Amino acid sequence: MKQHRFKLLVSLLMCLMIASVYSWMKQEQPALPAIKQAPDFKLSGLDGKPVQLHETDGKVRLVEFMFTSCPDICPMTTYNMVKIQNELKQQQLWGTKVHFMSITFDPLQDTPEVFKAYGDKMGIDYSGWTLLTGTEQETADVAKNFGVMVQKMPDGTFVHTVTSLMLVDTQGKIRKIYKMGDEMNNDEIIETIRQLAESSS
Repeated sequence: MKQHRFKLLVSLLMCLMIASVYSWMKQEQPALPAIKQAPDFKLSGLDGKPVQLHETDGKVRLVEFMFTSCPDICPMTTYNMVKIQNELKQQQLWGTKVHFMSITFDPLQDTPEVFKAYGDKMGIDYSGWTLLTGTEQETADVAKNFGVMVQKMPDGTFVHTVTSLMLVDTQGKIRKIYKMGDEMNNDEIIETIRQLAESSS
């Protein structure tokens, strides 16, 4: 009888351990640690009005550095961001909990009209996405402060580090620096954004 009880107890403990491990595995991954405080900035929106990063505090931000005449990695990044945008709209996070920002390296070519045409073509939803410009020096300074290296070439094009996509949390801390273009993992980005958005509510 005692042996039967012992076996029953061992079986019960094993079941509890398995259930505990399964529950632990099902838990969401912890939020990413903060890398550093995102530098605040003041640039111009398409309407010419000043925009500062801290004005969107309380929302998770995805900040992209790019230029519209870029032949490959920039439009691919924006295309992926639009796909992420559309998924976040389905999750009812867009605009209320999440905000995207695209900052051009090339304000001379990327006039508000050119930038808006690019956004329209890409399918950007401006209710949660701000396109930003300024002088070349201003945009270069913002990029540098974020740790993005930019160089203007003799032909007027730009080269820049491929890690020019930043995830900024609701308190203005950079949580993740992503590679751009076809190296983006949209599902991972969406899940991280959702976790950060929900942890702040």
